[in-house]
Amino acid sequence: MTVRRRFTLGALAVLAAALVGLLALTGLSDFDLSGRTARPLAFETPEGRLQGTLLLPDAPPAAYVVLVHGDGPQDRTAGGGYLPLLNALLDAGIAVYSWDKPGIGESEGNWLGQSMRARAEEAQAALDALIAARPDAADRSGFLGFSQAGWVLPDLAARPGTPARFAVSIGAALDWQRQGDYYTRRRLAAEGVPERRISDELASLATREDDAFARFARGEITRAEAARVFDVSPARFDFIRRNRLANASSDLERARIPYLAMWGEEDLNVDAAWNAAACERLLEESGTPHRVILVQDATHSLLRSALFNHQLAGDWPWYARVAFLGLGRAAYAPGTLETLTTWIRAAASGPDAFKAAASGAE
Repeated sequence: MTVRRRFTLGALAVLAAALVGLLALTGLSDFDLSGRTARPLAFETPEGRLQGTLLLPDAPPAAYVVLVHGDGPQDRTAGGGYLPLLNALLDAGIAVYSWDKPGIGESEGNWLGQSMRARAEEAQAALDALIAARPDAADRSGFLGFSQAGWVLPDLAARPGTPARFAVSIGAALDWQRQGDYYTRRRLAAEGVPERRISDELASLATREDDAFARFARGEITRAEAARVFDVSPARFDFIRRNRLANASSDLERARIPYLAMWGEEDLNVDAAWNAAACERLLEESGTPHRVILVQDATHSLLRSALFNHQLAGDWPWYARVAFLGLGRAAYAPGTLETLTTWIRAAASGPDAFKAAASGAE
């Protein structure tokens, strides 16, 4: 074993010991909802009945948020990944409603059968169910969505007469195909593909995928054969085919409610700088109060990029997993949760309190 190798293993062992100690100090409190007030809350959709949980803070809620999931088979806590965020929101006096995606956990249906429009209708039905169950939510509730929710929230924010008072997006993209190209470019770079070859790879991939869509539409190949071109299941192929032209631009420029859009500057999934600039322009055109924030040293999920910057949580090394458990809400980039909760409380409190938050004042 080389000196460099022994040093690396020794450094990791020290890091692991420090993280285990930190874990013991926190007692996993940010991953524990057992002391929280939780109420089951279900609602009906055309695809079936969806089951969720309404979490309430200890005092009367200053605001209510309806969580809108990102991509994938998410349950109401995203497999526990939401828990530090949920506890931070609750500690700030913000109630949270989240549900299992269709076909996940206790919910009926199939999330892979949805369009982005169907996802927006689902989120609207969730907000309606929340207001019906909690009348005090009628004038202080809004949406908080992640990643793929970037094609859902603008639709909701542009609806005339919406009961929502605000919308918050984290790590959103405007254009589905542009986002896919960026994601693939970053993945290829991480795999060591030379920059000079990446553009050629992307062009070749686009040609193969367009050909698969066209041949499938003409009945020349089966769904399974088309799916193999994308290296996905037939159900996932249908999901991509249904949503690949999604673009939130026209909805954003018609937004009617206060809008907060946040990205991590080190986002490996979404081109944060480009999307933030485009979002700023579109929201300015809409005339709605808004903030667009690029968070320094933050990931797609606004976590600290030094520890957690991978395209998928499943790619995290063991020490990142331990660190997340040990840090809890402190895994988020500094100031992120304070900015988020302050803005939400202000947006739910009326125009005077909101004006300061919308302008970035403390």
